[in-house]
Amino acid sequence: MMRLMKLFKKVFLAFVFVYFTSMMIVLGNGSSFLGRYLGHFFTPVANQVGLNTTWNFFSPDPAHTMYLRYIVHFEDEYGNAIKESVQSLFPPEETNDDFRVHIRRLSYVMRFYASSPSRLGEYLIPWLCKKNPGATRIQTDVLFNRIPSLEVASTLIESEYNDLIKQEEINQNVFSCQ
Repeated sequence: MMRLMKLFKKVFLAFVFVYFTSMMIVLGNGSSFLGRYLGHFFTPVANQVGLNTTWNFFSPDPAHTMYLRYIVHFEDEYGNAIKESVQSLFPPEETNDDFRVHIRRLSYVMRFYASSPSRLGEYLIPWLCKKNPGATRIQTDVLFNRIPSLEVASTLIESEYNDLIKQEEINQNVFSCQ
């Protein structure tokens, strides 16, 4: 019986190792045929353990910086403002240069939310409505700071880095708190 348990343990650990190694290879290049075909098998677990990142595993370019900007509105039944709106970024902009794991996870969860308005409305909006009592609606959009490619940046050595970044606003949505 003890020998059977040891064998089962070894087989189980080998399976877990093969599964996670396969996950890193397949989701590391998620836009490939293999990534699109097998992604549904790995994505739920990868989201839970933080291995589902939005950067391309084989890409030399850095990931673009993204923020979810939200504006919390407080209005009466006629749509008149009864309190000044609250505007903020998720994750907070001051965390941009902080590479600790728990701070980076905020960026990953923001990308997870922002990739689908239904996810945003199901998970983040109720939390923001609860956090801001009396809020009637929340307006969101994604601020996408497009980083220049390495080829472009290398040709513009004299330019300031911040001048090369182009900010775009995408995926604008409005959600009701009621």
